[in-house]
Amino acid sequence: MPPRKVRVAKLFRKLNRLLSRLDSQAQPDDIHHFRTAARRVEAVLELLLPEPDRNQRKLLKQLSKARRRAGRVRDLDVQMAALHGLKAPEQPRIKAQVLQSLSEMRAKRNQRLLKSLDKEPLRELRRRLKRTEDRVTDRADIKLPIERRLSAFLSQADPTNEELLHQYRIEGKKIRYLAELGDENPENQLVIDELRRMQNTLGEWHDWLTLNSTLLKLLPDLENSPLLSAVRNISKVRYREAVQAVANTKRALAKKPTTATKPAAPKRTVSSAQPVAASAVA
Repeated sequence: MPPRKVRVAKLFRKLNRLLSRLDSQAQPDDIHHFRTAARRVEAVLELLLPEPDRNQRKLLKQLSKARRRAGRVRDLDVQMAALHGLKAPEQPRIKAQVLQSLSEMRAKRNQRLLKSLDKEPLRELRRRLKRTEDRVTDRADIKLPIERRLSAFLSQADPTNEELLHQYRIEGKKIRYLAELGDENPENQLVIDELRRMQNTLGEWHDWLTLNSTLLKLLPDLENSPLLSAVRNISKVRYREAVQAVANTKRALAKKPTTATKPAAPKRTVSSAQPVAASAVA
């Protein structure tokens, strides 16, 4: 089987395996990995099946619902971890109360996730995954629009607000998922590495931004509290880092040689010149 078809098949098998771990004993990493695998499958379906049939539409709807619910649980896991690591000596009682509220919210959201993947819904989701996998795998060798998507990504205006920064975060993920399906070569690996680095920084910013929003809802009467001020200040720092990460990534990828551009051949001279070595791509 061609390498790309193998990668697509592995992606479906991984998602199926992760579905088995989503029970009352599921760990935060299980939920995170399921969410990521589901998003990858959705991206592959969007690319390889642009005109989905009835079964595929229902699969996408069910998968998207479960992925969003997993995301709500994952958000709280990340927020609680961030809050645990945040020193708040002036307001230990408020911090403890917030952590308790977040824990209760997580339990409710986790229950909704598990209910959406109860026995019958889970069986139906697996049946639809199996039916779709074969068709997707058959189409896995089509030309991937990585260069086109990357070109559009690089031509976007620099992020000047949170909404634009979030758009970079979403589109960067989609392009990376495509690149991870693509050929194994240094240029493609550069795209993957640069986008992953950017996404890690943007993810940090988004986590603190979300925590700040959550605290504003939980502590409406304590808007000027030291705890909220600390989270707000960290969010601002992470925002600046995220904007810089986008600029760094665009700069690095703009220098990436494209398959459409061939390096100029060295001019022949009378003397025996040494061959020019191809520059390594980190």
